[in-house]
Amino acid sequence: MTLFRIGLFGKGRLGTAIAAEAAESLAWQVGRGDTPEAKADVAIDASVAEAVEAHLAWALETGTDLVIGTTGWSLPDLETRVAGRIGVLSASNFSISVALMTRFATVLGRFAALDPARDPYLVEHHHRLKADAPSGTAKTLATALMAGCPRKTEWTLGTPAPHQLSLGVVRAGADFGTHTIGLDAPAEVLELTHRARSRAPFAQGALAAAHWLHGRKGVFSMDDLAADLLDPLFAFGGRP
Repeated sequence: MTLFRIGLFGKGRLGTAIAAEAAESLAWQVGRGDTPEAKADVAIDASVAEAVEAHLAWALETGTDLVIGTTGWSLPDLETRVAGRIGVLSASNFSISVALMTRFATVLGRFAALDPARDPYLVEHHHRLKADAPSGTAKTLATALMAGCPRKTEWTLGTPAPHQLSLGVVRAGADFGTHTIGLDAPAEVLELTHRARSRAPFAQGALAAAHWLHGRKGVFSMDDLAADLLDPLFAFGGRP
């Protein structure tokens, strides 16, 4: 059996975790500004936002599928650039459990929409060195919550207006990432929390994304992978 080859941009915290999980599948790992010399079936970008455009150009030039795990970047013409030439998957969080939580967030939002007294909210906690606040994961979860609860049309870090979802951010200590979605009603509170104990879930999910992406053409998100893997879990008695 031919070994599946992973290329890795980035030698930071996430890159180090992915390299450890990839083990013998790791074909190469380069730092910022370096160009890989070996081939890979799929490359994973775990570097910095400023490098994403150059790494995408490299992927298109070499015909290498690319998984983008960096946050804070923006390429509005991404689909036009890719144009079905390679597969590109981007995600703010690769944890499969967080992908499941995102689906729960929409269900929680729908439950909140049944009663205006049920007030949805979101709180996230990361280590003090994390640059972006709120995190990409928090924004994804907020979007899922609001998709289920149409009366909430945007999130805010301040005191919310009736149409705003309250989002809280903590940057302290060494927390790998904790996200809580909740509903506060007059007589009860319902919360769901995901707490990462290490970066291993993100690394494992990035590798799962690389395997899923290989051979596909176009632009995808973690939601596309999750649709294949997780949506069957929501079928009860043969009904969706």
